[in-house]
Amino acid sequence: MMRLRHRVAVVTGSSRGIGRAIAQALAREGAAVVLNAARSIGEAQAAADAIVRAGGRALAVQADVGDPADARALIGQAAETLGRVDILVNNAGFEDRAGLWQIDEARWARMLAVHVTGPFFASRAAGEIMARQGRGAIINIASMRGIEPGDAPLHYSVSKAAVLMLTRCLARDLAPQIRVNAIAPGYTETGSHAGRTIAEREQIAARIPLGRFIQPEEIGRAAVFLASDESAYITGQALIVSGGVVTG
Repeated sequence: MMRLRHRVAVVTGSSRGIGRAIAQALAREGAAVVLNAARSIGEAQAAADAIVRAGGRALAVQADVGDPADARALIGQAAETLGRVDILVNNAGFEDRAGLWQIDEARWARMLAVHVTGPFFASRAAGEIMARQGRGAIINIASMRGIEPGDAPLHYSVSKAAVLMLTRCLARDLAPQIRVNAIAPGYTETGSHAGRTIAEREQIAARIPLGRFIQPEEIGRAAVFLASDESAYITGQALIVSGGVVTG
């Protein structure tokens, strides 16, 4: 039985990696999916086309969710085109390895815009629609580095910590109709690790209690759980998927 049949999901930053895997997982469970990219819209369209070929419903929308106006417009277009919005996954993000003394105002502002400001305005726009519908689920993709910074850049860890607090506050303010939760992934098999040597990857894997990188599809399955009625009494929580590197 498809757990998300007749529901509409918006997944930001879904042209590749975790976002694409989440979009595909939601589609397999019956959701119509709006994929999104700020620049790589061709990849998002290819992912949407693959979902359609598999028998699902999907479309790709170009929007820079770091811009509040774009974030709101993305939600509005999804509702106008597909009739409703039941699930929002705030996944859009990026990495910037700048050190403490290299973080200037522009880098700081962009990190917070994409990871915190965009999700806030997208969630508020979606929340208005979900409240009228009487139900909805919002999932914010945080990071284990929002809990334990490790060697992550300062502005990245701060932004992801803010995502976790945003999740708790939205869960409080949007209850009882709308549930809001977060997923905090650990080392994930995405393009961000493509440049690492075999030795570097082995060193990282040795620090992970479960001994391997997480696959994007595993994050997708976690998102399906939080979007579905199986988690109907869960809100304001962060599901840490780090293989034991960080525990709550």
